[in-house]
Amino acid sequence: MPLGRLSAGMVWTAVNRIAVETPDEADGIVERFRHRAGKVDLQPGFRGFELWREDSGKEVLVITRWERKQDFEAWANGPAFREAHARAEGSPGSSSGSVYQVMD
Repeated sequence: MPLGRLSAGMVWTAVNRIAVETPDEADGIVERFRHRAGKVDLQPGFRGFELWREDSGKEVLVITRWERKQDFEAWANGPAFREAHARAEGSPGSSSGSVYQVMD
């Protein structure tokens, strides 16, 4: 399939990178996610969640998969997102994110 053509099973993936100073900070973030509220799991179009910790302990990736980009945007701009992320304020690290269209 040529790049840029959509398939019936198309998925969108949101990747949030959290850069931290120490492995202990990364471990703390992982621990908080182990006790996450799970609100994202109930959102329309949600297909999956993964949490990755870089081997050096300097970065944690939060990966969510969505049926449509609009489903992710509705989650990210909605009240359930704000409620789920309220306890993250004051957490260590800096965060940046991107949304990817899975092509194959």
